[in-house]
Amino acid sequence: MRAVFDKVFRRLRVGNSLAERLRFSFMVIMLLMLIPALVSIWMMRSYGDSYHQAIMQVERVASLKPRVSTDIPDEMWSIVAGRTTFSQGRQYVMLDDANHIMEELMTTATGGNAKELTVARRTMDTLKRYIDRMGEQIAAGAQVADNEALLEEVRSVASLVGDMLEQYITLEIGATSETSRALQHQLMLVVWMMGLLLTMTFGFAMLAQRSLSHAIRKPIAELELFAGAVAEGDLHARVDKPEVTELRGLTESLNVMAVKLQMLMDENRREQENLKRSELRTLQAQIAPHFLYNTLDAIVWLAEARRAEEVIHITQALSDFFRISLSQGRDWIPLSEEIKHLQGYLTIQKVRYRDILDYEIDIPTALYSGQVLKLLLQPLVENAIYHGIKHRRGRGLVRVSGAQVDDKMVLTVWDNGAGMSAERLLQVRANLEMDAPAEGEQGSYGLFNVNKRIRLYYNQPEGVRIQSDESGTAVSFCVPFGRMDDVQGISGGR
Repeated sequence: MRAVFDKVFRRLRVGNSLAERLRFSFMVIMLLMLIPALVSIWMMRSYGDSYHQAIMQVERVASLKPRVSTDIPDEMWSIVAGRTTFSQGRQYVMLDDANHIMEELMTTATGGNAKELTVARRTMDTLKRYIDRMGEQIAAGAQVADNEALLEEVRSVASLVGDMLEQYITLEIGATSETSRALQHQLMLVVWMMGLLLTMTFGFAMLAQRSLSHAIRKPIAELELFAGAVAEGDLHARVDKPEVTELRGLTESLNVMAVKLQMLMDENRREQENLKRSELRTLQAQIAPHFLYNTLDAIVWLAEARRAEEVIHITQALSDFFRISLSQGRDWIPLSEEIKHLQGYLTIQKVRYRDILDYEIDIPTALYSGQVLKLLLQPLVENAIYHGIKHRRGRGLVRVSGAQVDDKMVLTVWDNGAGMSAERLLQVRANLEMDAPAEGEQGSYGLFNVNKRIRLYYNQPEGVRIQSDESGTAVSFCVPFGRMDDVQGISGGR
């Protein structure tokens, strides 16, 4: 029924505005309520006028009857009895008054009842002729007996007029009764019509209420769902424009708000990512001078010992190390350069830790062409030396290995150092999940640095994985085996 009602609204060209629908519904309800009221008023006024006219007619006729049938004969008796003269009598005044009233009644009488008044009016002319004859007899000095005989004729005619007026009253009362019955019938029809119109009004009001309620409730419910989705973080949610005109502006504003929130969130995310990159680069810049100082000290020590070949070898390794570290500002380099960078670093460390450090690099050459984020392996090897090998008695070994698994490559740095206890391993793993070392913890910055950079630049949830026991520690990570075009897609997407 609601759909039918909505079609009626559209067929009548009622707009989607709530104000227009309310205005239309109000007008229809008022019209349905006014029709029976107006019909009732018209009928009451019409029948009331008819009743009033009929009653006034009957009242005037009833007041006229004694004047004609009683007052005029009494006045003529007074003249015959000699109580007053014919010229001084009021018989003609009474006749004129009665005739005037009858003529007025004849103009307002309706239907067949007017004939009775017409006959009565003609009879009044007959009564006037008898009165005129009596005046002539009295003037001629007629006997009293003659005048009394004529008086009887006057009384007879006056009584006849009275009977006619009585008949008119009877007919008028009968017509009024017919009017009353017709009024009762009409009133019954009006009652039924009013009941029907009230039922229609109630039905229309119910349908209008449901239609308007649905028109309001549906878009508001959609707005609530939209607001809930935005509150839960779904800034890609949108809400369609409702049919209700009054809610379109609000809907458009909320959609624009969601778009702007999404833009602000994206911008904030980019700023945070840029900030993280800046922090990581700053951390790298802080670590590099420390390494440089130690290496230069080693070069000075070798030069003082007149070990020229080793000075040349370590200086060349230092040059390769910083050349690849800078990489002309690039973040992505071939794995071959990353390995060369690592070899330069290990060459320098081998000079410093000659008696306690050995290393192996076991990475298939098939992986050398793959593009990787630079400075991933060196911090892990540095962490293995400083936190594993240095705490071991005797010579230590650092092994760097790699393998391809499907479209990814897995790189692992293993050392046979002191290892970590189970509690320490759990703590380090928990800190890696938090992307930061525990507050007050010293060292292991290289490990957390690499973990952060892998998750940030590769846009993946997993960074480094760490395994450790008394036999040593293994730190590995898995990243896509990408060519240069693939790497540009990853970095550009960020």
